[in-house]
Amino acid sequence: MSKSSNNLVFRDFLTSDVTSTKATAFSPDIIPHFGNKVDPALLTSEYDQFISLPLQPNEINNVYIRGQTTSTVTSGAKTAVVLRAVPSELILWPQAWNTTTPQGPGPLVINSSTPNTGKLIKLVASGTPFTITPSNLGGFNFALIATQAPVPTNLNAKTRLRDALPPPPPDAKNWQDLVTFFENDTSTVYYNVVVADPNAPVISVSTRLHVVDDGTTPLNFRITLESSTMPASTSVSLSSPSGQINLAKTPLADDIGVHVNLAPGFDDTITLNIFPGPEDTIETFAWISLQASIVVPQTTQPGGIPISDVILLGAQNIVFHDEATTNLKYASPAANKLKQHAQLQKADAPAGLEKAAVAVSNAANVTGSATGWWFRDDMGNPNLFPRTTTLSHSPDIQPVGTSPRSDVQTILGGANGNTDWSDANNVAVSQGAPNYIYIRGNCTLGNNYDAQVRLFCVPNALLLYPSDYSQFSVTDFDDDGDPFVAIRDITSTSANSFNVLDLAFDLLNPQPPPAGSDHYCLIAEERNPTADNPDPDWPHEDTGAFASGTGFNNWVGGTPTVCWRNITYKAGGAQMICTAIVTIPAGVYPSSAQWTLEVDAENAPVGSQWRLTGSGPAIPGVTIGFAQTAITAPNMTQGCHFTGLPASGYTFSVVLQWFAEGKAPGAGMNFSFLLFTTTPPAGANLAGNNLVKAVATLPDSAANWPFTVGIHHPGVENKGDGKKKNTGYLGHRFKEIGPNPWPYAKEDKTKKLNNFKSIGPTTVYSIGGDHWNFSFH
Repeated sequence: MSKSSNNLVFRDFLTSDVTSTKATAFSPDIIPHFGNKVDPALLTSEYDQFISLPLQPNEINNVYIRGQTTSTVTSGAKTAVVLRAVPSELILWPQAWNTTTPQGPGPLVINSSTPNTGKLIKLVASGTPFTITPSNLGGFNFALIATQAPVPTNLNAKTRLRDALPPPPPDAKNWQDLVTFFENDTSTVYYNVVVADPNAPVISVSTRLHVVDDGTTPLNFRITLESSTMPASTSVSLSSPSGQINLAKTPLADDIGVHVNLAPGFDDTITLNIFPGPEDTIETFAWISLQASIVVPQTTQPGGIPISDVILLGAQNIVFHDEATTNLKYASPAANKLKQHAQLQKADAPAGLEKAAVAVSNAANVTGSATGWWFRDDMGNPNLFPRTTTLSHSPDIQPVGTSPRSDVQTILGGANGNTDWSDANNVAVSQGAPNYIYIRGNCTLGNNYDAQVRLFCVPNALLLYPSDYSQFSVTDFDDDGDPFVAIRDITSTSANSFNVLDLAFDLLNPQPPPAGSDHYCLIAEERNPTADNPDPDWPHEDTGAFASGTGFNNWVGGTPTVCWRNITYKAGGAQMICTAIVTIPAGVYPSSAQWTLEVDAENAPVGSQWRLTGSGPAIPGVTIGFAQTAITAPNMTQGCHFTGLPASGYTFSVVLQWFAEGKAPGAGMNFSFLLFTTTPPAGANLAGNNLVKAVATLPDSAANWPFTVGIHHPGVENKGDGKKKNTGYLGHRFKEIGPNPWPYAKEDKTKKLNNFKSIGPTTVYSIGGDHWNFSFH
């Protein structure tokens, strides 16, 4: 990647007086800090200091990133940083880390929009840390690799940030490829550092040395030790199981090490032992660097003195820091929680509690109360984990059948928050139909806490493999009918809130469970995107497969942001399904606009049936679609009317089901959708958008199509007796009945008169219906 394409500069070493490259692997801009929450201002104010703490095995370690902006960044520029961790390798070949799963919580975004002018050095740092829980490798450390890329400005809603970033570098075939990568890449920086205790009698560090080369000739390596401010009486030794790299205990000196020819494919462990003198005091920030360099002979004239280039390929660094190691226990996650608790008790203010609380997204193995979003696994569960009650019947996953609910906040929220509507109505998931599933949950945080939820429908035999869940995602579809992962958003505006997502998931036409499974399991999970972390890991991405049901149960029961519900499967349903997305633009139509959604059949067999269902964010009063009815003519039109949508725009999906009822499809049978409105468009967003087609008229049968009114219609607010004298009178066509006469039809039952046939055709405007596409399943 060219230098001009990056927004940040990372350092390979703290000071400029030491010649360094990426191979030095000693970046002060990757900063492990154990359990500490570090303010970005502190990270930048200490830019000239090495402030890392030791990585602790089997504990959660926070890792921060800092850097300085380049001189070419533009206004609004942001940088995404990805962190990977691998067991230490002396030479960090790209293949040692390029297939490693990045560390959570996901790509972190740093605002890097202020250029570095030279006079003003603009320093930036991440406010959110990466987290790593290293395993105990018995003397091995972990190397950290950070990679940066500009955040794309044209990222679409269906693409995750992590998927839009450039891939890591390809494998290197030999040391020349590696050096070319070091020389040309400005995106990546290495941290292969052990922060050691200067009071230890012996310091032992191991690392892997792997030689990659596509040739057959042994390569001439120098394995050496560089150091700074170490006591003169320090001794060192090197050893390897193969014995090819060996240095007996000897006093530390300049340019100490071994020369060795290593064959392509050489793979061994090198152990460095450091022996401080018995009376020595090792200074803070003294360091030793174990380095691997390749010796490359240069062409010389006959009789000339042989000349060789020595090129550094990698290093394992040990830096000594007394305070960082002696007082490390005060930086642990547990110690930080105790300090936070003491601060909150001292403040003794509820507002301070919420402000100081930090939501740990995707946290598993939670003991005690969750912070942020949490699901119930069983009705009546409090915010207390891990759970030991029933886990497979979460009341926060609520299938409601094959029609969405406009009253979802009423039936699932408020006084009904502790009612399992799905159980009370014996809901199953049905083949050949849309299946609408709502999610609800609790949130301990307010202040516009953003939550995202996704849903999986997993065959029960595959439940133990969360890493495979993505292939069972419930999806939405785009304007071309192509599926993409469905995500639902909700914002918690108050602490300790109970929330019902008003846009259902649509599990469309689920197929029979595969062999080995007899039912489906619905798995819901939540994450908390932020400005620093807009694409956090989902919980299933932070765990692996489980060897037993016990392990899976522990994961679900200990992870507040995951819940599970088994669901019965019902076969049958429609033989053909058409889908479409309808978007009514913002600022063009008032909330009183009256809409008609029309479906036309061409060459459909008489006696077959169809059903139309629309689903968008729930609007009390609005139901879009018509019930399953018979097709009575090959070329038939049917639809529905609705009003009271928000003037701020509205998007909903449409599903048309066709039921054969024993009839074969006619030759060339097809269906089309049209959206009409009787309200002329207006508003600033209309200009130049070609939103309206030529006027048309509705068929006579439209008088008997269903008609519903949403709460956004201005007349809904009127609670009068329905007489015309009342302000906001909606008129006869808005009375709450089933098939409502439409439009402007009225009937005098006393005189047995009506004007159904005297009403002339009503002018309607066609809104973009001719560009909708369909998928047949």
